[in-house]
Amino acid sequence: MTNADRSRAWLRLPAQMKKSVQAPGERSSVPGVDRSSPRKAGEVTRERMLDGAEALFAMHGYHGTSMRDVAEATETRIALVTYHFGTKDILFSKVVERRASYLGHQRMRALDAARGRMGGKPVAVADLVAGYVWPFVERSANGGQGWKYYALLVARLANTPDWAKVIGEHFDPISRQYLTEFQRVLDGVDEEVVYHAFSFMVGAMVAIVAEPGRVENLSYGRFKSSRPDQVYKHLLPFLTAGFDAMTALKK
Repeated sequence: MTNADRSRAWLRLPAQMKKSVQAPGERSSVPGVDRSSPRKAGEVTRERMLDGAEALFAMHGYHGTSMRDVAEATETRIALVTYHFGTKDILFSKVVERRASYLGHQRMRALDAARGRMGGKPVAVADLVAGYVWPFVERSANGGQGWKYYALLVARLANTPDWAKVIGEHFDPISRQYLTEFQRVLDGVDEEVVYHAFSFMVGAMVAIVAEPGRVENLSYGRFKSSRPDQVYKHLLPFLTAGFDAMTALKK
């Protein structure tokens, strides 16, 4: 790879990503929390590739990013990217999976805790909304630039039918666990209505973590939406009330 090639790849990345891409051998981090244990060089390189691919996919989309772009942006050989991930489809799926796994773990912890508190009774709507939405909001607000890119990427995927399979593979198993509980607490509400309400919740969540700046534009800059954890304070009662209103639509 020539210096010119590296420069072109480097220019494709935003300033924040240039700061966050680590040199070979540096300690990496998992999506949720820092790793305290040392990692093998191959694992660090793999994480750097995932970090770089995540930023490029978020900024330029799947079709606007090549395996060569990932190699150049992370200053590795394309053969090494192929060695670790095989194809762009696999790399893309791994990028989505990495943080989805963390979110799934946190969501299930919240759901299991709520189920334990209720002792077999239906979980409260507010607890279900918080358990599903808060982990993504919290990471988007406090998880660093990587989570910002991931939020933008998920927002792209959530609004593109072409990627429904990828979203389904990595998010649906946990989502179905929550849907089961929503159906229990909204007993008597048509199942189709519950599914639509859940979809509305996910859409609102994705909208605030992606930080599109709509509130700023609509309010001529008077109000801010750049801190998802602050916006969440308004989102939680809004979504909870929406689900509660579904009880008026009982069969």
